[in-house]
Amino acid sequence: MPKSLPGKTDPVASRLGAVIANVMSVGARALGYFLWGVLRIAYRGDPRMIALFGGVIGMTGLLVWLIAG
Repeated sequence: MPKSLPGKTDPVASRLGAVIANVMSVGARALGYFLWGVLRIAYRGDPRMIALFGGVIGMTGLLVWLIAG
């Protein structure tokens, strides 16, 4: 495959970069929500928050299991 000329971009590489950036953005947001939930549970011990957090983790696990299986 020939190299791109200076100033030219490969459209496939640009799309791939955009997909990677979007996946990383979603991952960072998910990590932020996860840490927020853990810290809220650790400092407040709110039973509703614990139930919500457990439910989200359970549903995520179920979804991954259904998709992977």
